[in-house]
Amino acid sequence: MTDATLATGLILISALLHASWNAVLKSGEDRNALIGVLNVSGALISAPLLLVVPMPVAADWMWIGVSVCIHLAYQLSLAKMMGSADYSLVYPISRGLGPLVVTLIALVLLGEKLALAEVMAIIVLIGGATLAGFASAARLKRPPANALIWACVVGLLIGIYTAIDGTAAKRMNPLTFIFWSNILIMPPMMAFLYARQGAEFSGRLITHWQRGLTMTLIAYTGYSMALFAFRYGGLAEIAALRETSIFFAAIIGALWLREHMTPLRVAGIMMIATGAILLKLF
Repeated sequence: MTDATLATGLILISALLHASWNAVLKSGEDRNALIGVLNVSGALISAPLLLVVPMPVAADWMWIGVSVCIHLAYQLSLAKMMGSADYSLVYPISRGLGPLVVTLIALVLLGEKLALAEVMAIIVLIGGATLAGFASAARLKRPPANALIWACVVGLLIGIYTAIDGTAAKRMNPLTFIFWSNILIMPPMMAFLYARQGAEFSGRLITHWQRGLTMTLIAYTGYSMALFAFRYGGLAEIAALRETSIFFAAIIGALWLREHMTPLRVAGIMMIATGAILLKLF
């Protein structure tokens, strides 16, 4: 199996898992509690696993620290986004913006080389993602402005953390990166949540621990696969392929969350599939 094939397989599974844990978060009644359980359980699971992965070298800590800061903002913004509108509206818009940001960073700042055909395939994929989201907005008489704002904020943060984490995964063991990130993000995240939610937040964490733990296992398994995919594939290409999660999100939204599927959304999803196929053909 070639590195490219391995990277493609990993990122497609990661895409399915990403859409799944986001749907769990969307369906939850207390998203702040679920984010809290995600961070506490992620740190507890990661701590003993540090014994079996290499220690970061001095230069690695900068990448881990910057990533932790971006993921703090991302998780809190994601909770806001999920509470602002339908999953089928905000998820495709946020995911569509992410690879556009990554592609620009990869080309301008990281010096990755992409053929014109690859760039066009990425544009088709991003266009499909955006169409799928705005197709959901079109059926609303007045799409909530805050939902679109939060979707764009989340999309921007996705692009930034993907570029940072994808680069870090090429510099160090991806498991070293994710385990230390999970541990270091927990204290500031919980301090922030307790400051906003109050002492009764502990009871809410206990109430939602089962759903939150399920979400944690899905989320971190999927993201570990994504980091290994970035290690073996090109940053822009793999980031774009990860947006096939929108295809899975559409199925989850229709079958589990009972959200409406429109012809425009189907067209957007077909564009995503077309872009993914073209990207691999080129």
